[in-house]
Amino acid sequence: MTVLATAGAVVLAAVLAAVLTVWPPPFLWSLFADEKPSPVAGEPVPPIAGTPEARLAVAGDTGTGEAEQDATAQQMVAQRADVPYDGLLLLGDLIYEEGDADLTESRVVRPFAPVLGTDGTLLPVLGNHDYESGEQQEILDQLGRPRAWYVEQVGPVRVVVLDTQQVDDPDQAEWLDTVLARPEPPGSWTVVGLHHPPYSAGMHGSHPEVREAWVPMFADADVDLVLAGHDHDYQRSEPQDGVTYVVSGAGAKLDPTGAQDFTAVSASTLHFLDLLFYDDRIVGRAIDHSGELVDAFVVR
Repeated sequence: MTVLATAGAVVLAAVLAAVLTVWPPPFLWSLFADEKPSPVAGEPVPPIAGTPEARLAVAGDTGTGEAEQDATAQQMVAQRADVPYDGLLLLGDLIYEEGDADLTESRVVRPFAPVLGTDGTLLPVLGNHDYESGEQQEILDQLGRPRAWYVEQVGPVRVVVLDTQQVDDPDQAEWLDTVLARPEPPGSWTVVGLHHPPYSAGMHGSHPEVREAWVPMFADADVDLVLAGHDHDYQRSEPQDGVTYVVSGAGAKLDPTGAQDFTAVSASTLHFLDLLFYDDRIVGRAIDHSGELVDAFVVR
């Protein structure tokens, strides 16, 4: 029996190895993925109501230099209409595959220049691929950012950008604590941009270090919205201790996604996120490459 059991285990291991060779893990993972589509998925994008006090375009994992990246930028421009974007938040993996700083112009600046126009502010986040070459600081220097974590005021919106490659850096932790402790006037908003998501039902899943280190701080500071990339999909969480978490990592790459107990919406769709800020609400619209809604939500 022992010999037979051992032989069976060897055969099973060989079969599994063969399966993984023919069908890579993303395919196998997709067999168990279960999207949770939005009730408005596939509907036309509605007109903008009134005049927002600020508008941000958001996309993650864009830096391929391929047609999908260009299509995302083009859809941002197509949706701009008469309300310009005040900022563009790119949620990491700015330059695939290895963060080559020589590609900063072609992968980041040039594709999104029409989105920003002359007055929009570029808000870059570093991702894990941007660290592959060790040239992450050179990328930031070319984009006018001296450090990977920073805060930028865009109208009434305080955008806090963090570096999830350095979650354990004590300087970043102290800085974040100081920034979140600053009082904000009524009618203002705090949005956090990072790469690795603390809540994700996608292929990479939730990032435990980020969740442990920063999620309690977000809740204590009444952060309104936390945006991440890394998983190449769209996800929106149910509010977690009052904070809504969105994964928008399908600006140029796409993987299957799933759902967990915190998931409100999930979809494997190339898209960008359009955020409109009013004095009493944030209106979010995830928009796919055909110009249709992936999701829409309101944070009050």
